[in-house]
Amino acid sequence: MNQETITLTPMPSGVLSALLAGYRSAGGFDSLLGDSGELRPHWHALLENFARLGLDGICQRGLEAQRLLHENGVTFNGRALGSAARSWRVDPLPLVIDRHEWPLLEAGLAQRARLLDALLRDLYGEQRTLREGLIPAEALFQQGWWLPPCQYSFDTERAALFSLGVDLVRDREGRWRVIADRVQSQAGSGYALENRIVLARSMPNLYRDAPLRRLAGALADEHRALVSLAPQHREHPNVVLLTAGPGSDGYLEHAYLASYLNLPLVESLDLVVRDQRVWMRTLGGLKPVDVILRRMSDVWCDPLELRADSVIGVAGLAQAARAGNVRLANPIGSCVLEHPVLEPYWQTLCERLLGEPLLLEGPQGWWCGAPDALERTLDELPGLILRSFEPGAAPVHAARLDVHELARLRQRIIAHPDEFVAQRPLAAASGPVFDAEHKRLVPKPLSLRMFCSLDSSTADGSLEEVVYRVMPGGLAWVGEPGHPSVNSEVVKDVWVLADSPQPHVSQLRQASEPLLVTRDGIDLPSRVADSLFWLGRYGERLDNRARLLREGLVRLLEQDQSSVADPSLDGLLEALELEPLEALAQGEQRFGLIRARLMSLFSPDTPDGLTTLARAVHRNSQAVRDHLGDDAWRVLNNVGEEFERCTSASVGRRACERTVPELAAFFGLCNETMPHHYGWRLMDIGRFIERCQNTLALLRLALVETEHTGAAAWEMVLATTDNFTAYRRRYRSELHPSAILDLLLFDEGNPRSVGYMLKRLRRQIDHLPQPSSAPYRSSEQRLVIRAATTLQLADVAALAGLPHSPSAREALSALLDALLDPLGELSEAVSNSHFAHVETPRQLLEMQVQP
Repeated sequence: MNQETITLTPMPSGVLSALLAGYRSAGGFDSLLGDSGELRPHWHALLENFARLGLDGICQRGLEAQRLLHENGVTFNGRALGSAARSWRVDPLPLVIDRHEWPLLEAGLAQRARLLDALLRDLYGEQRTLREGLIPAEALFQQGWWLPPCQYSFDTERAALFSLGVDLVRDREGRWRVIADRVQSQAGSGYALENRIVLARSMPNLYRDAPLRRLAGALADEHRALVSLAPQHREHPNVVLLTAGPGSDGYLEHAYLASYLNLPLVESLDLVVRDQRVWMRTLGGLKPVDVILRRMSDVWCDPLELRADSVIGVAGLAQAARAGNVRLANPIGSCVLEHPVLEPYWQTLCERLLGEPLLLEGPQGWWCGAPDALERTLDELPGLILRSFEPGAAPVHAARLDVHELARLRQRIIAHPDEFVAQRPLAAASGPVFDAEHKRLVPKPLSLRMFCSLDSSTADGSLEEVVYRVMPGGLAWVGEPGHPSVNSEVVKDVWVLADSPQPHVSQLRQASEPLLVTRDGIDLPSRVADSLFWLGRYGERLDNRARLLREGLVRLLEQDQSSVADPSLDGLLEALELEPLEALAQGEQRFGLIRARLMSLFSPDTPDGLTTLARAVHRNSQAVRDHLGDDAWRVLNNVGEEFERCTSASVGRRACERTVPELAAFFGLCNETMPHHYGWRLMDIGRFIERCQNTLALLRLALVETEHTGAAAWEMVLATTDNFTAYRRRYRSELHPSAILDLLLFDEGNPRSVGYMLKRLRRQIDHLPQPSSAPYRSSEQRLVIRAATTLQLADVAALAGLPHSPSAREALSALLDALLDPLGELSEAVSNSHFAHVETPRQLLEMQVQP
């Protein structure tokens, strides 16, 4: 149901009672109900507005939120080739933090950021905390958490830590407890923003009337703070967001954040270090990079000084940062702040480094390396949580182990006690989650992730002036303390209440002075240009395959299974590059073989099948997510999602019929909404190279190869190229090769003709950047001129004898060859001239770790 047609329930008390029916805390603090079971005051207004939607209305709004998440492609893991995209359900009821409680939590989070910053500068500087024995040095330096190349690399006069993610829970007494600090790649801020936007669109009345603090102001300030980090205070610094690429878990969030913060999204191949400076490869040449917002784990950032087997890092990045020519947010080496050994010592560290008591404590725990601590650990082992120092190791809940697993854990601890931290379990308080199946609220344990970043007004100031700004909202998920957010099926938006409804914050702000007018395109990263080109090629290839397969399935379903007399089906199998039928196959056997071959194109194991091509389209679209409009992205996100579920010819035909207009809508939206800069032109060039080659191959199949020529094949060509109606309008019901050739080969007014496509290719190629010193045409210009000239000078009279004259078929075959040859070379010529000439990094030798 459309959200405008949902009727508000005039008396919400009955609905509210139904929502709260059976809601009981499992014991201890509950964020919705007080100790006596009464509704907490700050929930009253929100729940009344929530109840006015009605139970069915709430379910419908929840489905609307899920639809928006699906359209926007919000997943964890993206759609990396061979990976399963994981999505979640966003709860229509947000988690509310009272305005009176927020200042205390905000102060605790800001203090946490200042504390981590002070410790980071100390551990890579004077190391007072180690000399004074506040942290066991023998534990800190284990397992590669502390990185030697970063020693003395931080400016001691200003903050080193830019941003921080903090995982929190409430305990059963209602106190906030810190479970983990996230400094390397603070996943979640982009998802929190997306959840907020989705709820605002699916439940506009609830969002509009609620007095909540907005997220946009914090993110706008984060952008200003990044700009202020630039060395030498350049007037227009180049700030980029560095991601590990489409194969990383949080890539779609990185693309979303880059787009929202208006930052170029770059991968390692986009960057190069020359003379201790970081440069970005663009179509216009190398462009200096001043600030890098890093979304990549420390050890993978620089294969020269850190992990030599990293293929996603930038060689020389650490040295460029040490030289002060680029600022990293957060700096390489921050990973030491996530070391498990620090957890028992935060209270002491806060008093020593900041001279303040710690406002947000963590679970009770201890390092197992001391003799008395080891004894306590072994005595209490069945009821403890053990954290190994091995990077990436998950906490081990001893209570969940069987007898043999517990015995093995005991032996590991006895053998290496200095590699473990023990914690007492922490039970999380409960909070309300909407159960759509039973249409009521249920109490669930909730974890949160909140975010801090340097305030822009103090980002480049002295240490005494540094202030960390806390984002008034975050990401909540159902799970006990330490339960990963990505493993939860339900996430919640976190609303921080204000005294009154807050004004909308625009992503754009009014300039204080005239701007230098620019037109983007020349600064496009070469990798992005490459991905746009192949997005065009794979999109057009998928369109062609879907059209051919649709035509094949339509013709097959029209046949009598006992005869299958349509000869064009053999030509369609050849056009789809499928194995030809056995000569003796007849009747139902022939029908079954044709069906099996056509349906094999939906299999993910078929090279150049529809599923494989759809994955290639999505892989390239993810690499350019921040260059695509929201509407275009939503359309493309639906392409191919049902291919693997096609189990019958009729279902497959419908899937093909949906794919063709979806691709047309996507490229049409790109044409209407993308600036027509070099990236759009390269995507267009990729499309029309592919379309031109496909059309020429179809013409050869239907008009040159004797065994497939005939009226059925000619009709197939017209239907596949979507020119059946145009042909009938011109020539009524009479089919003849000369008319087909004129329509699909020579007619420059027909967008599906080769003449039109060559004309468009030449226009786009002429607008690509060329070396200013070159007095001659580029290789790609010469190739497209050669193809266009061949077509324009073709001897049309020599083709007049088609389809019966052998000489006419030979003349047409020679003409098609003369057109296909330069088109085959054109793709490589464009790549050589405009894309990054960098070989993809690959590991030649397996890394071996000495025991």
